[in-house]
Amino acid sequence: LPPAIVAASIAALDLIEREPKMLAQPLAKARAFTSGAGLPMAQSTIVPVVLGEAEAALSASQLLEKEGFLVVAIRPPTVPDKTARLRFSFSARHPDAEIERLADIVRRRIIGNT
Repeated sequence: LPPAIVAASIAALDLIEREPKMLAQPLAKARAFTSGAGLPMAQSTIVPVVLGEAEAALSASQLLEKEGFLVVAIRPPTVPDKTARLRFSFSARHPDAEIERLADIVRRRIIGNT
């Protein structure tokens, strides 16, 4: 492996040893998002939101980008037809207030729950 990859891996392991609570934060943040958005509870730090048509996923991704969020639209042929989706990914460093704002936008403007 390149030295930079090895160094980054060692730094990550050191961080895990120094801050073990940080490991649980990404899943907790994903669950806070799904709760706030009215979605089923997240089972991992990656949360898919299936929207159906590719155009719907692209439009939603663009709306979120205008709001300051980078959320990728996953479309056919990567996924089957009519299962285009948004792919949300959470880390320990995402601010709670931004997760709340994101969940509100998704709930109100993308999936249409009030």
